[in-house]
Formats: sequence, structure tokens, C-alpha cells
Amino acid sequence: NFERIFADPDFWQSLKVTLLYALGSVPGGTIIALALAMVLSQKLRGVNIWRTIFFMPSILSSIAVAVLWLFIFRPEGGLLNLILSWFGIQGPDWLLSEQWALPALIIMSWWSVGGQVVIYLAGLKGIPEVLYEAAEIDGANDRAKFRYVTLPMLSPTIFFNVVLAIIGSLQVFDAGWVMTRGGPNDATLFYMLNLYKRAFQMTQMGYASALAWILFIIIMVITLLVIRSSAAWVYYESEAR
Repeated sequence: NFERIFADPDFWQSLKVTLLYALGSVPGGTIIALALAMVLSQKLRGVNIWRTIFFMPSILSSIAVAVLWLFIFRPEGGLLNLILSWFGIQGPDWLLSEQWALPALIIMSWWSVGGQVVIYLAGLKGIPEVLYEAAEIDGANDRAKFRYVTLPMLSPTIFFNVVLAIIGSLQVFDAGWVMTRGGPNDATLFYMLNLYKRAFQMTQMGYASALAWILFIIIMVITLLVIRSSAAWVYYESEAR
């Protein structure tokens, strides 16, 4: 089975698609979630309502979310292309286009970052206010306080969210199955989608099991690399540097 896998172009295509998806969804989702958390941590009017609104997509069924975005990405009459038309931009065919199908699914993944936002909010609330006061006394502006106080103190939370996001992105399945079935021309053939087809459509259980072991090893290696890199950018207050 392993010999067949490494000679199978579907394996390499699915691995490529999944890694590209992870490279797009993880950094983008992290930046968006952190930005939203920074805004929602302020004392704004009705902030609890906004927190609820941004968290709701993360608790919805993934199938329901995929069906919703099917309508948003429709080439004719879809909400996204309608908004682009207001600015004189001709929207692409999105899920029907080999070039735009994967970027569309990456954009969709950014919509469900509510769980990360909640964790970032908890991390922001744990930063001592005295650190910001000390930074202000030293003449730090908002940008400097974010760079030298918020980011270092929030780095363990960022590390936690990034690890979970990487693991989740490498196991993505629902969006590819519901919205594109891996098409067009295998442009969204995710690794888990390829595994599912081998196991339950082609009944090649041994082959699918070998695929699962390879995915386990890939996730483990990438996670260990991220953990190993944490010594260079994650700050723990209890550890001496």
C-alpha cells in the first residue's frame, strides 16, 4: 500500500492542495482572529452582542456553513460577486474555477475564527494593566505597546491557537466534500477527501489506512517543528531568559 501511495499522483495532488490550504487559512485566520479580539477587548457599546455575533459561526454545523457559502460564491447572483460588482469588479466563477476554488475555501475558513477570538480575548484579559502603564510612562505609543507588551505576553495563546489551527487545517474535509467534491480538476482534492474516497467509495480500506498513517506522521512532524520553534518566539513569564 505504501509503495502504491507514493506512486499515486492523487496522493501528491491531495497533499499539495492540503498544504496550500493550511498555508492560506492558518496565517490569515490567526491575523483576523487576533485583530477581532483586539477590537472586541475594548470598552465598546454593545460589545457583548458583537462578541456573540463573531463567535456564532464557529458553533454552526460545518455542513450548514458550507451550504451557506455555496450561495455566497455563486457566479451569478452570489453575494460576494454582487458586492464586487458595486465597485466595478467582475467576480470570478469561484468554485467552478480551477484557479479560484481553493482560495474560495480558504476565504471561507476565515469566517469561522470565533473560537480563536474567544481564546485571544481570554489571553488579552490576562495581561497585567501595569505593563501598559509602565510602557506609557516610557513614552510608548499604541503601536509600541502592541509590539513590546501585547504580542510577547500573548505569544503562548498565539502558539496554542496556531497549533490547533494547523492540525485542523490538515484534516479539512467537509468543505471540499459538500462544495466541490474535490473539483474542478482535483483543485480542491483535500487529503482527507482522497482518503474518504479510497475507503468508502473504492473500498480500499488497507490503502486508506496507510494514507491515515502518513497523515498522522505529517501532522506530528509539523507540530513538533512548531513546538521546537516556540523557544525563539513564545514568552513564558515564569521562565528565565
